[in-house]
Amino acid sequence: MEKHQGRAASSAFPPATGDAFATLGGVALRVFGLTGGIGSGKSVVAQRLRARGLPVVNADDLAREAVARGSAGLEAVAGYFGPEVLTAQGDLDRAALGQIVFSDPEARRMLDSLVHPIVRQLAAQRFQAIGERGEPLACYEVPLLFEGGLDRTYHPVLVVSAPLALRQQRIAQRDGFGPEQIAARIAAQMPLEEKVRRADYVIDNAGTLAELSEATDAVLSALCDQLAVPVARYPRPERPASAD
Repeated sequence: MEKHQGRAASSAFPPATGDAFATLGGVALRVFGLTGGIGSGKSVVAQRLRARGLPVVNADDLAREAVARGSAGLEAVAGYFGPEVLTAQGDLDRAALGQIVFSDPEARRMLDSLVHPIVRQLAAQRFQAIGERGEPLACYEVPLLFEGGLDRTYHPVLVVSAPLALRQQRIAQRDGFGPEQIAARIAAQMPLEEKVRRADYVIDNAGTLAELSEATDAVLSALCDQLAVPVARYPRPERPASAD
């Protein structure tokens, strides 16, 4: 089946094995992956899924928790990169660390080796709690899902795509980065075209917010159909009343 917006890219389903499929409290929890390129709009897709009532865990949030002030993760990062990556208050100086790791691939790999194991542990705890609530389905939003080999655990995989020029515009508006900073962050990730090739589902986010919401709803319906999860469990949010 050809990949296109809001439809499954393959009818073949991977086996239900790994950390993302476990029976907790008598309910089998299945966790699918959500990823894309920086600026592609995956966070907006995640917001729509949350609005539908689907549990979504964000890997970036877990990464921030992993290096919170006073944590073992922050101690390890500062121990390797030096006190210049800390603020005067003892928090992680993300801008200072970013200047280092986005200009030095080896430094970025070292950072990943320090933080990712903690993030994996935190993710397992979150999904354990979600499963214990009796939820049958959840989503893990991970920018570097393919890069970290997590597609073998969290599947199927939904990739959000967008044209490069549009992604660059979004990043500049959102983060205030210049062209070189944007290029460095895009280069630090697997090419979006390769992520699309590997995806089970693809959403093209080159249109309006309404179109993105509709495409997200279509993917959620397809996932529920294939996993035998009642889509009625995730009702569409009510539309706000019109001004007239």
